[in-house]
Amino acid sequence: MKKILFALWSLMMLSSVAMAQQKVAYINEDSVITSMAEFKTQQKIIESYAKQFKTQIEMKQRTLQEKYQQLMQGQQTMAPAEIQEKEKELQALQQEVQELQQRASQGINKKQAEAMEPLMKKLESQVAAVAKEGGYSVVIAKGVMARIGAFLIDANGEDITGKVIAKMNGQ
Repeated sequence: MKKILFALWSLMMLSSVAMAQQKVAYINEDSVITSMAEFKTQQKIIESYAKQFKTQIEMKQRTLQEKYQQLMQGQQTMAPAEIQEKEKELQALQQEVQELQQRASQGINKKQAEAMEPLMKKLESQVAAVAKEGGYSVVIAKGVMARIGAFLIDANGEDITGKVIAKMNGQ
């Protein structure tokens, strides 16, 4: 038992020595991405794309509202079969609105993913270049840490966000 404990203790000590020899940095990748000129261009494209869907949805919703009001106003003079037909029409229109909203959400998410892919590749290459120049063996992304629910508490590393932004801007 003592041999196992000693072996575990030795392994922990060796790994902590190895970790101590690594040069660590961290970066706020969200700050770098939002500082890129390409990001602002992509955001405008995505906003324009989303606006097209918004216009379509608003038009369908207006039509739905108008037909609903027509039904409410003419309900006293309509036959029960006609009322049922109008209600079915309203339900179908409501379904169309919901499907359009779902397609819009999926389309916008896809467009954002497509827009971010080249930016993330550029970020990755610039971080790798700065890490190589600075001799960093580990670079921790603060934004990713926050999204997964982890926190960067021991900030013994260096914040290289500014260096990466400068490298992207050719400085």
